[in-house]
Amino acid sequence: MLNRFFGPKIHDNINVFAVFVLAIGIPVSKVVMSLGTLILAVNFLLNADFKSYWEKSKKNLVFWFVILVLVFHLLGLLYTTDYAYAFRDLKTKLPLFAIPIVMIGYPLKKWALKYVFYGFLAAVLITSVLNYIFMLKSEINDYREISHFGSHIRYALLVVTGVLLSIYLLFQQNKPRWVFVLLIIWFLYYTLISQVFSGYIAALLLLIACFLYFVKTIQNTSLKIVSILALVTVATFGAVQMINYLVPEKPLLNFGNLPTHSKNGEKYYNDTNSLWFENGHHILSQIAGDELKKAWNERSDVDYTTELASGYELNQILIRYMASKGLTKDKEGMLLMSAEDIENVENGMVNIRETYGVFQYRISGLKNEVFHYAIGGDPDGNSLLQRFEHWKAGKEIIKNNCLTGVGTGDLQIEFDQAYRESNTQLDEMYWNRAHNQFMTFWISFGIVAFVIFSGFWLWFLWKNIKLNNFIGIGFSLMAIGSFMSEDTIETQQGVTYIAFFLGLITLMNSWRKKAELEIKNEE
Repeated sequence: MLNRFFGPKIHDNINVFAVFVLAIGIPVSKVVMSLGTLILAVNFLLNADFKSYWEKSKKNLVFWFVILVLVFHLLGLLYTTDYAYAFRDLKTKLPLFAIPIVMIGYPLKKWALKYVFYGFLAAVLITSVLNYIFMLKSEINDYREISHFGSHIRYALLVVTGVLLSIYLLFQQNKPRWVFVLLIIWFLYYTLISQVFSGYIAALLLLIACFLYFVKTIQNTSLKIVSILALVTVATFGAVQMINYLVPEKPLLNFGNLPTHSKNGEKYYNDTNSLWFENGHHILSQIAGDELKKAWNERSDVDYTTELASGYELNQILIRYMASKGLTKDKEGMLLMSAEDIENVENGMVNIRETYGVFQYRISGLKNEVFHYAIGGDPDGNSLLQRFEHWKAGKEIIKNNCLTGVGTGDLQIEFDQAYRESNTQLDEMYWNRAHNQFMTFWISFGIVAFVIFSGFWLWFLWKNIKLNNFIGIGFSLMAIGSFMSEDTIETQQGVTYIAFFLGLITLMNSWRKKAELEIKNEE
């Protein structure tokens, strides 16, 4: 339509502009994401070359997958009760239905792809630097507070995707290459310091993607088989080691034999009802408050009752820190505290493992969470423990609604009921959905939808490995990994990210197949 007034290339140019806006918008804001999606869809309709759209789409499996997902959501309206939730869910998922369909029917110009990637990288770079500056200037009590541009979990995924694109561009003869090297270093550093465990998992999956891409380039069959076996062996060994590390240990304290007094004669405070531990050591036991206060004030200029920047009193931090070292909280325990330990407590550290490095401290924190849950502790406020409760509730819902699911809108209603019936320890404010996209799909639409949804992502991974599409391999692995611990496509940022790269990678694969076909025809 617009080409009558602005020339034959106007719709192509708008298409490129819309995709570029989307690339910038995903890491930046919902408003920019929505604007990019709207421009893309409106331009698609105004161009109105529907015959060409259909010819490009009708044999594309990604197109039919998106259509099937839409059909499941529409059919789910027939047996749902909460239509307000259902239509809100459909609205959230509009990018999943719109973006891939537009990109497949009206492909982006090939020359524009690298500029789209540049836009995404620039947006992730700027937002991550801003997050880092905020972190340096503010007192961060929870690592989740570091992200000011969407959920910390989804933002971590975007940062690792930045690593993926930077590696790709580094080896695509894009100059200057040192820029992409610096981007890789920065994004990996940001991933490390942000302490988002899903970011660590995404980085690990990216490493596996690099290995798979490398293996695909090996011509020698024997060497290729050995390489694959090596990957499987290392991955299995690493998984076993991680599981063994996280398996809860028995509490390092026998409540039946607790001493009643310190060596200096003060009566201990022992709260044997508390299930609060640090590194397997009970916190609220063997506390001689008076002598601990005196011993602390003799060694530090910061008073025992001072409120630290975290909002906690120093004595609370001290007791947790001493517990993490397995010390009694009395004069004798204070004698075993080094000058470095004193400084750590003054700086608000609650666990000796905070000094071991960011990554090890985060893993140790996970171990503490699992231990806490295993002994019957309260899961509130612990992301991993809450997921255990979400998955437990999800399994119960699946048992009762295996074939058809609960429909498009009744997801939260069913979860609320499951939490009530199980007498969960979760506070009602944490009565969330599954935090597993595969499980959520099964709960909503039944086993057939689950098989199709799961099967598609395995096929998409296999397809990208077959075509040796590095970005496709990395994205597929990270998407699957994200689906295992998050309802990724239930939020605007998550669903737009998935839809955007699903569309772009499908486009890249079509270009590759077209190039291979042209080579065969020339031969």
